[in-house]
Amino acid sequence: MGLLDKVKRGKKETTAANETIYKNQPQQIPGMDAGAQAQSENDKFVESVNQRISSLENDLGKLNTTTDGLKRNIGEIRTELEAMKENVKLVVSLYEMVSKDFNPFMDTTPEEIKAITDKMREEMEDMNRKITSAISDLGELYGTPNLDAIISEMDREDSNDQ
Repeated sequence: MGLLDKVKRGKKETTAANETIYKNQPQQIPGMDAGAQAQSENDKFVESVNQRISSLENDLGKLNTTTDGLKRNIGEIRTELEAMKENVKLVVSLYEMVSKDFNPFMDTTPEEIKAITDKMREEMEDMNRKITSAISDLGELYGTPNLDAIISEMDREDSNDQ
């Protein structure tokens, strides 16, 4: 393994090996010394890094602007959502008020009216008992037959016949 190994491989491999060697070494520009050339390459590198940094700063500024816009939009959506919640609450309250007036299964009678109707119902039942008692007393007094007893006896006879 010596110098002849590279020659045997062929011209393509030799040029590829030489290219890799030259890529790693700074190229010499005729008329410039090595220090000036190194300074020139450093300046180019610094300039390209500065351009990249300014490009990133611009992109970052655009992202900040976009983020601020999105935050504003989210705030507006949140406000609209709260307004919608309030509207839904109002509609539900209105629905409940209306349905109470028309719902036959809900008792919306005030307590005072309930007390009055209960009292009237008791008085009517008492009056009905008194009327029934008076009719039966009059029947006994004048000797009229008890029609209710006769009708109930006839119903019993009919049910026994069946």
